Amino acid sequence: MACVFKQAKGNGPVNIEQIQDRLASPDEEDRIEAVRTARELDLSLPMAVLAEALGDASWRVRKEAVSCFLKGAHRRWTAADAIALLHSQDNAGLRNAAMDVLIGMGSSAVADLKAEMAHADQDVRKFILDIFGEIGDEVCIGTLVEALTDADINVRSSAVENLGKLKSQEAIPALLDAMDTPDFSWRFTILEALAQIGERIPLARLAPFRGDRLLRKPLYDCLGSIGDRDAAALLVEGLEDDMRKCREAAALALVTLADRFPEEVKQCLRLHQDDNLATSVAGLLASRDRSVQESAVRILGWIGNSAAAGRMLTLLGDEALGSRVFSALMEMGQEVVCDLVRQYLGEDSAMDVYLVYLAGEGQCRDLAGRLAAGLAAADAQMRLVTARTLTKIGGAEVIQHLLEALDDEVEEVRDAAAAGLAAIGRQAPRQVLEKVSPMVEAARASVRTCAVEILGQIGEPSCRSYLDMAFKDESPAVRQAAVRALAGCGGEDLTAGFKLALTDEDAEVRALAAENLGHVGGDEAVESLGLALTDDDIWVRANAVRSLSRIGGERAYNLVEQLVHDPVGLVAIAALEALAEFDPRRARSALLAALDHDDEEVVKTALQGLGQLPKGGWVDEVAIKMIDHPQWDVRLALVSLLASVENDAIRPLLETRLIIEGDDLVRQAIENLLACRTQQGE
Repeated sequence: MACVFKQAKGNGPVNIEQIQDRLASPDEEDRIEAVRTARELDLSLPMAVLAEALGDASWRVRKEAVSCFLKGAHRRWTAADAIALLHSQDNAGLRNAAMDVLIGMGSSAVADLKAEMAHADQDVRKFILDIFGEIGDEVCIGTLVEALTDADINVRSSAVENLGKLKSQEAIPALLDAMDTPDFSWRFTILEALAQIGERIPLARLAPFRGDRLLRKPLYDCLGSIGDRDAAALLVEGLEDDMRKCREAAALALVTLADRFPEEVKQCLRLHQDDNLATSVAGLLASRDRSVQESAVRILGWIGNSAAAGRMLTLLGDEALGSRVFSALMEMGQEVVCDLVRQYLGEDSAMDVYLVYLAGEGQCRDLAGRLAAGLAAADAQMRLVTARTLTKIGGAEVIQHLLEALDDEVEEVRDAAAAGLAAIGRQAPRQVLEKVSPMVEAARASVRTCAVEILGQIGEPSCRSYLDMAFKDESPAVRQAAVRALAGCGGEDLTAGFKLALTDEDAEVRALAAENLGHVGGDEAVESLGLALTDDDIWVRANAVRSLSRIGGERAYNLVEQLVHDPVGLVAIAALEALAEFDPRRARSALLAALDHDDEEVVKTALQGLGQLPKGGWVDEVAIKMIDHPQWDVRLALVSLLASVENDAIRPLLETRLIIEGDDLVRQAIENLLACRTQQGE
């Protein structure tokens, strides 16, 4: 049937009788097509025919009918036509479609809807109020307020709900007056609406309702959103309510209120603080609702009760709540935190790692001895956290403990201990040096390495003698640490130490020395780096190039220029980049020479460097030389360079290359460049 109908539509105008016939079809698709055609052809259907479609059993047909009505609204069909359909008693689909039409008509339907509010049918009045809520026009508010005194409870409830939806502040006095009606469901609905409106309401208007046992929970829910600063006391009182749901609601509301009045909430908790309150709130930690648990944690942090704080410890390992618990415990203050650690440390190995961390944040210095026992734990994580905690605590009393951790089998633990000793050493260098310096001769290389690193971070010139010893250590790791530490120690004549390191058998030691000589500077450093340019290791040569660039000067430039032809691309690239930093214009000849390098990465670097120079006669030479380079990425780099050059001579060169270019990316780049030049009128 649908196919026949579409054919008829294509052959000429479709009349209303055909539409009506198709609406009687048992085929849903046929009925949908009938309404859609009427809408598309803008047919003036009789209201009875359109009403048939609006009341169709299929929601898809009804949806098309609503669109059809709205397209012809005010020209063919009016709000009054749709309102009449609200009176249907046996077709809910028709009533819903009529509501959709009226909502779609928006403010233009409001006047007719207001007039219909005098109708005796309470269902129609309720439908109209729901439509007002969806239209959202402020002109509806007066009618909604009037409906608060309607004879039908469902109509009154709809008025309340839609005033809340519209967030009508002007309706608040009427809503509060309506609270005088002693009906739980009615008052509950009003409280929900007031919460939606969100306007602050003096506590005195709502407090009388706390005596209603059934109304306390919705009252607490509401106060979180609309309560003023005085609401804190009532909500704190609610934390000890004999009904769990009320306690949970009070906790959630109090935290919400604290976002607006943080000091008032905390002050109120301090005034009401006792063990019973803390115990009641702590009981909420067992709630299945995460938001309730989180609220309880925050409130316990504000209360600061150490007894209740212990119940939060089990949540430190909770992935979702752990950070919140930690913040709450820290808010209780150092005394509470340290008391908790003192009381519970050692009771549960799984909990100990959190307690040790907590002790570090709480600066529990008097517990350093007990905490240090964690450095001997079998669990590496525990040892690591302990080392970091002792570092935070600081002071001379933890030095020996951290020294012992330098011998740990786990590198991360050793590093944490070394960092801690270095931090303490910067505050009390003499005490740390006295303990650390002998360890430069420890049996294990890892310990010697840590000791050298600590000396370097302390930065005392008196460390030099120990570093000189470390430069001769049998372990490359120790010698590497010595090079890094030498710069940190400062003092005079650092060049001698780095020069010595340039002769080391370990390439990493030499590379570090070459890098640090760049920071020292001076003629002697330049000469030493010149020798490093002939090193067998590419990283030594590359670092030497960069250091010479950092130092600068004619001698350094001449030395670096020699490395442009280094067979290793990494070194040659470093040389090109260094020369460009020295003097971009002077580097031109070196950049041109580098175009012959075997490594395409060097060639691309040279092209990029040339692109930064003023465009001169060299452009034609480079274009002719490189346009047929065997590497596609080099040709692509050349085309990118030529894009920034205004030169008529390169167009024929590009057109010739385009004929034989086999790489898609390069072809695309050439085509784009030629098209761009054509647009520019080249």
